[in-house]
Amino acid sequence: MHRTFATTTCRQQIYLDGLWDFSTDPGDRGLSEGWYAHFPSPARKLWVPGVWNTMPSLLHYEGPAWYRTRFSLPPCEAAVLHFAAVTHQTNVWLDGEPLGEHYGGFLPFSFTVLSPPPGEHNLVVRVDNTHDMTTTIPSAALDWFRYGGIPRPVWVEPLRQSGYIASMRLVPSLERDVPTLRVRAELVNVREGTVSGEWRFYVDGALVRAERTSLQAFGSEVLFFTVELPGAALWSPAQPILHTARLEFMGDDLVERTGFREIRIVGQEVLLNGEPLRIRGINRHEDHPDWGFALPVHLMVKDLAILRELGVNAVRGAHYPNDPRFLDLCDEAGLLVMEEIPLWGFSSDQLRSDIIADRACAMLWAMIERDIHHPSIWAWSLLNECATDTPEGRLVVEHLAQTARELDPTRPLTFASDRGTADVCFDLVDIVSINAYYGWYRRDATWSDFLAEMRAYVGDKPLLITECGAGGIYGCHALDEDVLWSEEYQAKALLEALAAFEGRGDLLGYHIWQFCDTRTDLSRALRRPRSYNNKGLLNEYRLPKLAYYALKKRLQGEGTEERASFTQY
Repeated sequence: MHRTFATTTCRQQIYLDGLWDFSTDPGDRGLSEGWYAHFPSPARKLWVPGVWNTMPSLLHYEGPAWYRTRFSLPPCEAAVLHFAAVTHQTNVWLDGEPLGEHYGGFLPFSFTVLSPPPGEHNLVVRVDNTHDMTTTIPSAALDWFRYGGIPRPVWVEPLRQSGYIASMRLVPSLERDVPTLRVRAELVNVREGTVSGEWRFYVDGALVRAERTSLQAFGSEVLFFTVELPGAALWSPAQPILHTARLEFMGDDLVERTGFREIRIVGQEVLLNGEPLRIRGINRHEDHPDWGFALPVHLMVKDLAILRELGVNAVRGAHYPNDPRFLDLCDEAGLLVMEEIPLWGFSSDQLRSDIIADRACAMLWAMIERDIHHPSIWAWSLLNECATDTPEGRLVVEHLAQTARELDPTRPLTFASDRGTADVCFDLVDIVSINAYYGWYRRDATWSDFLAEMRAYVGDKPLLITECGAGGIYGCHALDEDVLWSEEYQAKALLEALAAFEGRGDLLGYHIWQFCDTRTDLSRALRRPRSYNNKGLLNEYRLPKLAYYALKKRLQGEGTEERASFTQY
């Protein structure tokens, strides 16, 4: 499944998980030689969802590669082919005919095929994970690994009826303290001739809105409406109550979940349902030595259980939109999420490029469209550690902030800055988020000095630490706690940072870097022991270091807020 719950009660969903034919294309000959119609032979087999860089001989392969699978369709009016994510450039053919293309490695896309013949079909996907320094997001200089492949589910939905629901977006909010749901949906007619019928909208099984409509041949209609639900319970980390919405039209339906809560900013405070929010969080990459980006759901469940056993109440999805199933689990568990796009480490020269700015805005738009209904997401992050101390950076942040606010006025905006008091973009967002590594990369000042300087610079705004930490190699111990890369030093540096954070009442909170050790890019491998970013509280196989136990003891000692039970996980 592509979510943790069924997204329809009417449609058939054919998941294409399994072994697909696979061939690399280092010379980029596949297009000119027509591999979409004549797949090269012999082909090896790779599992989808998956990435190729976890396989022997493909560890560092970057470039074009081709996938092929076959599936059968029953008689139907149309079929929708869904991809939850492909990294990064994608071209798709069905039975030798092009369906289209997509760019961006962490967000969904789909194609609708009208009147497909019943029976077996041949699906071919060209994937290119090439990264460069001028056109791609992320760029070729990263501190995570440049996996290639189809890391999230692929599925086909045969549409047996002529009218169907192409999309449904829910925006939950509190209007005058009343839970309110703003709905946008698209109804489509996939055949010749007019179709007429009634659409019905349900919340938690109760009908709350219904109207009749007619669609011309191959036409569509976009619905915009608002419903007030005064009896709906609110969502909070302590009581993560979710509500199910279902839109029905001509024998088709879509199902989505959401929760009602309010995020407001008053001076230096962020209020969740009127109560001051305190972030005790961690950064988490979707990475594992055996699966790369393609984390199976059982590992997501394990990661979530570890996070809550640790005692944190928030996670930052560094540095890209996370799998929707992980966000579903966070909704269910009451774990707060900050989500961002993979605009990471871009210089002013890179940000000057129109293609980078345009792709960044398209990714931000697609992320918010996909995830706006998740109550666990409390803030959108526009970028991480880019040149926000330059005019070029300011123009990009202005553009991104405008895009986000047009789509979602209910959540605060931020971005993660490593520019300190040189940053010229903090006034464009609602929360000032800063990355710094005092006690690790920097020893020219203390956390206390830095925070005092930042507070004076940003004035009366919420201030959040989005990254802090130190490296520690799992199993590396020393008698002296000041030995770099030892577990002892990592734990010491972390506790010193937390002492500085907790001593300030004007700090919204922190996200520690990071949950577990992650593979790093070749451009940084020589500067990273084991070719890993070793700042994880656990190693890459989720085995805890001393810093994990130090943080757990600290959080439990300070008395973490009440949270949902995790016995289900």
